[in-house]
Amino acid sequence: MSPRKKEDNEQIRTQRQQQIELTALELFALHGYHRTSISEIAKACDISKGLMYNYFDSKEALLESVLLFVMTDAADDIFNELVQKSKTLSPKKLLRHGIELFFTAMQVQAKFWKLSISLSMQVADMPRIHSVMTGIFQKYFVELEALLKAGKVENPAIRARLIAAQLDGIALHYIVLGDDYNLQAVKKMLLNDIEKLSNSDT
Repeated sequence: MSPRKKEDNEQIRTQRQQQIELTALELFALHGYHRTSISEIAKACDISKGLMYNYFDSKEALLESVLLFVMTDAADDIFNELVQKSKTLSPKKLLRHGIELFFTAMQVQAKFWKLSISLSMQVADMPRIHSVMTGIFQKYFVELEALLKAGKVENPAIRARLIAAQLDGIALHYIVLGDDYNLQAVKKMLLNDIEKLSNSDT
């Protein structure tokens, strides 16, 4: 049997790291960050505690990686598609498309988002983690602001924060209420409001 190539080893390591992150996310969210041990995560991943430390040197480092992964993965997918669509869509249509992608991702990955929000609320008061989350939010504000500015919307920085707050609130309500929350009606009204905003500010 020939030895594995360096690329194969890196792929295996990446897959293992993602397995650890997803397992940690679920355990942290379900049982609480402070009540979940590295040993429990290792056991759930069917690896040794010692091997865990080859990937993350502490539980806080694992938490940081988990938050970076869960809070940027879906958003990066959305913004990457918007970059591609920006070649053919107007700023107004691009913003509408981005909101529609957000709603689709929220429905398709409902369990994933529920765990993410639960975990974020538990650890927001930890200074190192607060810094990580602040950086992520600032990145989103900048990207959304750029879309609004391209669409010639007035006060794009403030508008970006208002729209982000609306989307966060909608996600939280949908995740808590599930089918009792009329997601499609909320999406339709939000898109109508965005349309009016664009029309009045251009």
